[in-house]
Amino acid sequence: MSPLLDWLVEHEPLFRKTRLPSLYSDLNVQRTSNPEGYTANVTAWSSALTHAAVAGQIPHEQHHLILQTNDELLNALASPTYGRPSGLGTVVDECVRQGKMVDLQDFISSEKSIYSRSWIPSPWAVLRWGLQKAGLSWSSFDLRGGRLKAAKLALVPALEEVWKRLSAAREAGAKAQTLTDRVMTREMFMKDVNGVLSQAGDITGSLSDQDLDVLLRYLSRDKQVLSYDANTVKFKSPSSTSTPEPITQGDRSIASLKSLIEDLLQKTATMSARITTLQEKASGAVKSGNKVSALSALRSKKLAERALQQRLDTLHQLEEIYTKIESAVDQVEILAVMESSASVLKTLNKRVGGVERVEDVLESLREEVSKVDEVSDVLAEPVDQKAVLDEDEVDEEFEAMEREERDRTRKAEEEKTRQKLQELDALEQLHQDKERESERSELKKQREGGGDDDDEQALLSTSIEKMQRLDIGGRTDGEGMQRQPQQTKEGSGRIEQIAQEAT
Repeated sequence: MSPLLDWLVEHEPLFRKTRLPSLYSDLNVQRTSNPEGYTANVTAWSSALTHAAVAGQIPHEQHHLILQTNDELLNALASPTYGRPSGLGTVVDECVRQGKMVDLQDFISSEKSIYSRSWIPSPWAVLRWGLQKAGLSWSSFDLRGGRLKAAKLALVPALEEVWKRLSAAREAGAKAQTLTDRVMTREMFMKDVNGVLSQAGDITGSLSDQDLDVLLRYLSRDKQVLSYDANTVKFKSPSSTSTPEPITQGDRSIASLKSLIEDLLQKTATMSARITTLQEKASGAVKSGNKVSALSALRSKKLAERALQQRLDTLHQLEEIYTKIESAVDQVEILAVMESSASVLKTLNKRVGGVERVEDVLESLREEVSKVDEVSDVLAEPVDQKAVLDEDEVDEEFEAMEREERDRTRKAEEEKTRQKLQELDALEQLHQDKERESERSELKKQREGGGDDDDEQALLSTSIEKMQRLDIGGRTDGEGMQRQPQQTKEGSGRIEQIAQEAT
């Protein structure tokens, strides 16, 4: 296969080898026999031709945004198996009809946007449509004998893709803010476009002069994002909603100054590299003992250093001038904003009418508010004066309800305290029972151990005395002294807790 066809098979998803028989068949027959296949093949060819042109893969072509149709294009697409594509002229006709390809001369000379479409077709458009439907159009690219009409066509999808990438790059680089950023020479604009496309991998080489003319015409007329002349390009301000402003003499001066600064930067970089090379050459000559070469290299180095210093001085002056211009541009923009703001404030103050009008409005507002309050007070009064509530009766009933609630709360607390005390008494009785049981167990053990009668008698007397001192309710005995019940070690904590809760 030809290099162009190999590239299409490798890079175009719709150009798989299995689809080549359909793509190289007669599309005029497919139009009636297989409309869906016809549409798919036209789309595949249109995309393939556009991408191949942008990538610079079409032989004998130096353009990237323009497609030149002729027999050489058919030969470049020829396949050893299927021959030259039979329906390429039909594809170009369809692309022209859809507006994807536009005759180059018409594209440059037309003042009407390619995106504008009239709702009422002209008689010529109706006649051309009828002839195309009948297959009698004399302007068809599909010539007899399998030949292709020679023409140059602007590729609209390629232009759209270039602008998409260029716009994204300018937004990412925070450009197109001030006037000095938006103005440049044609050469600088072409350099920016080539850099963006090369970085994206969409293009090999650079745009031609005709490519640049087509792109500038497209961005100026159809996208309305810039204005240009023979040497200068100026982008529209991002905040502007009107059409781009025409190029002025000040714009040309700024563009020339930027171009000169960029040119001097490149020259100084080249001269610095030359000085480094001459220094290395002189050092090498000294090491080898070649005095003549060393002196010659040193003389050339001195001349280059002198020229470099002159260039750097000039560059410094130009950069200082450029900085002053940027400052002046900023001042102009700030002044314009302030002037516009003053105009807006003046208009708004005129609509307000001054302080006296504001005071009158506020006084009127206060009067109306007071009227509303009076009406609200009247409406709030009861219709029947007998229905007026006695506030004293309401207060007395409220106090009675409060007393009742306090009594209910007090009784509940008393009942809770009484239950806690009963629980405390029961727990105390349980502790006493446990203590007596413990004493009985101790006596029993002593009896079993064979203790003497005196010890048993003393222990029994002690137990009886303790039992006499116990008071289940914890109240006073006959002598009027308050006695505290003996508590076992394991129950003391619980008794204290219950006593605290009862309190």
